[in-house]
Amino acid sequence: MQARKPRRWLPARGRPLVAAAVVCAAAWAAAGAATGARERDGRLADLTPGRWHEIHRQAPGDAEVFVRQAHAGSAFDSRRGRIVLFGSDTHGRDWTNSPLSFDVARRLWRRAYRDDPPSSYRVAPEGHPVAGPEGDRPWAMHTFGAVTYDAAHDRLVVASYPEHLTPGRFTDAMARVWPGIRRHPTWLFDLAAERWRPLSSEPVHFFPYATAYDSHRATVVGYRRDGVYELALGESEPAWRRVADASRGGYHTSAVYDTRRRVVVVVGDHRLGDEVVVYDPATRRDRVPPTPGRRPPPFQHAPTAWHESRGLVVVLVDERRPGGAPGRSDVRAATWLYDPGRDAWSRLDGAELAGPVGMNYNLHHDPLHDVLLLVTGHAGAPTSVWALRLP
Repeated sequence: MQARKPRRWLPARGRPLVAAAVVCAAAWAAAGAATGARERDGRLADLTPGRWHEIHRQAPGDAEVFVRQAHAGSAFDSRRGRIVLFGSDTHGRDWTNSPLSFDVARRLWRRAYRDDPPSSYRVAPEGHPVAGPEGDRPWAMHTFGAVTYDAAHDRLVVASYPEHLTPGRFTDAMARVWPGIRRHPTWLFDLAAERWRPLSSEPVHFFPYATAYDSHRATVVGYRRDGVYELALGESEPAWRRVADASRGGYHTSAVYDTRRRVVVVVGDHRLGDEVVVYDPATRRDRVPPTPGRRPPPFQHAPTAWHESRGLVVVLVDERRPGGAPGRSDVRAATWLYDPGRDAWSRLDGAELAGPVGMNYNLHHDPLHDVLLLVTGHAGAPTSVWALRLP
C-alpha cells in the first residue's frame, strides 16, 4: 500500500483555503462592524477634490511632538480610523520604538508608550533582541515598506530588523549585546492591548523591501530579490513560506494589494525605474506589464496606497519643475494614479505638494471618509498630515 503523501499547503485552492475563508469571513465581519462604528469627521467631506489639504500640523505645545522618521513604515488601522507609524532612522541618533498613531476624526497624535532608552536594549533568553523594562518590545529599527495592518486579527505585522544597529555599520552603541543575538523575529503588535509578540517561527526580513496585506486570505505577501514569501496570519503560529521566484531585484520598493484583481502591485526601485511588477498569488507568478503611454518619472521609496473605492494605485513622485535649476526648492511631489485593469498611468494635475516628499512610506486610503491621507515632515519641518479627495 502506497504511503500517503503529506498534505501540501495550498494558498489558492483546496480544503485548507475553505477553512481559512470561513475564519477570515467571520473576522472581517467583526472588523467591518467596528469600522462602521467609527467616529466621522465631517470636515473631510468638505475638502475641495483634486487638491492636497494640510489637516494637521504639529506645534510645540502639542501633547505629542516628534520628527517623522523617513525610514519608518506605517499602516492604516481601519477599525479605529488611525494612521499608525512604526520605525526609526536609528544610526545611533534616534531610538523611536513606540507605535505613533494619528486619530483622523479627532486629529490627534498619540504614542503607545515612551520610547525605551538604548540602555534597556538586551537579548531575551530565546535569543532575540528586546527593549523596555519588561523586555517585551522590539528595538528601534528601519521598517521601510514592511509594516502592514492585519485587519482580520487587529494587529500590526512588522517584518524587518535593526540592521543599521549592527556594530561598525553606523554606530557601536549595541556592541555589548549584539553578539548574543541568534534571531531577529517578525513582530506582531496587538492594537487593542497595545502589546508586542515576537513570532517563534523562522523570520524573513523585508529590509529594505515591501510587504502587502492580502485581505481575502488574511496573509502578508512580501516581495524581495530572492523570492516571494507569504505569512498566513490565520495559523496559530504564523510562519513565512517562500512561494515563488521574483523576477525583479530592486529595493526601496512599495507594495499594495489590489482587492479587485487580487494581486500585489509593486512599484519603485533603488535604481530608479518606472516599471510596475504584478504578483498573482493564485498562479504564484509575477509579471511586468507593458504599460504603454505616459509614465511618471523614475522613482524609489515613494508614498503609495491602494484606493479601495476607485480601484487605483496612488503614488506621490518627486518631480523637478520644467526648466528649473537643480536644488531641493525646485522639486515638487506630484500625484500619479495607476490603473491595474487598464495598465495605464495618469497624472492628477493640481494635486502637487510644494516640496519633495523624499523617502516616505506613509500614504493610506481611509475607506470611511474615502480620502487619501499622507504624513510628511523631516528634521527641518514639522510633522504634518495631509488629505486628498480624488475628483
